[in-house]
Amino acid sequence: MRSSRKARVKYRQCLRTFQKKFGLSSLSIHIHLHIRSIMNDHFSRRRFLQVSGVALAGTALSPNLLTAAENYFKTKHIGLQLWSVRDDMKKDPAGTLKALAAMGYKEVESFGYDAQTDQIFGLSLKDFSKLLKDNGLKMPSSHSAIQLADYDPATKMLSDRAKKVIDSAASVGQKYLINPWTGDEDRKKLPELMKTFTAVGEYAKKAGIKFGYHNHDFEFKTKGTDGRVMYDWLLEEVDPKLMVMEMDIYWVQFAGFQALDYFKKYPGRFELCHAKDMSAADQHPSIEFGDGTIDFKSILAQRSKAGLKYVIVELENYLTTPMKGAQRSLDNLKALKV
Repeated sequence: MRSSRKARVKYRQCLRTFQKKFGLSSLSIHIHLHIRSIMNDHFSRRRFLQVSGVALAGTALSPNLLTAAENYFKTKHIGLQLWSVRDDMKKDPAGTLKALAAMGYKEVESFGYDAQTDQIFGLSLKDFSKLLKDNGLKMPSSHSAIQLADYDPATKMLSDRAKKVIDSAASVGQKYLINPWTGDEDRKKLPELMKTFTAVGEYAKKAGIKFGYHNHDFEFKTKGTDGRVMYDWLLEEVDPKLMVMEMDIYWVQFAGFQALDYFKKYPGRFELCHAKDMSAADQHPSIEFGDGTIDFKSILAQRSKAGLKYVIVELENYLTTPMKGAQRSLDNLKALKV
């Protein structure tokens, strides 16, 4: 079977890492072949156990090796949207980030960048980036609102504010800039909004960063003149090369839709997701991840189909406190072993 150069390089890296991590001086031809099969399944636990049973037949390996191999192939990018601890960040950003790192978080998603002052959480973007680095944290993505007013269809130009937001995010090494919200009036003009997002995606691509969209529930209630819901407009009217999706799984389910249905209909489109759970109480408010009714294990097991790379905990409501909720959500997410 022919493979791209990139795939072959990744394959060889995987083999070397497997040997180094698990103390094997050599691998049988079965392991050599079946690691490729595992890679195609994005290292799912079930697939690993299936192929390892064949690949390791007749080879004396300890249970610890299988456990270590399973752990190696789990989701690597687990972060926290700082909106979850917004009051703590406002009072003490340095102390809050230090505490999050101590919990075990390695990545965060920010919000609230002010393009006019070049500040976020009372710090310059440069100083905030240094603070993250000092605490061993990375910031692959951030939330910044993009509006219809940020694009002039006559000149086909973005506003200076929008360009500054994109350029600033790229300058500190972010991979994604996510639009987190669309205002009521903008939702009434879906064709114009799609053109705006297309223009933003084109500018972001040139800047070396990906533009993305984060949903709430209104994207499934708002419809265009053709009857399609706004979420489908976003997926079908903006080039996938210019806009990725950050699926907020709670809001999809809250709106009465299913995340897995969207993974199936639009495979590979959802590079990021927000993870918070749904209470069984009246009105179904969001709560800490793992304490509600959403079957995240089944959903995240399909991350390969979804194209999912980053799982980001986000809390809007709490059974505990913001910081305790952040810890509990991380522990529950890790316990899923997906």
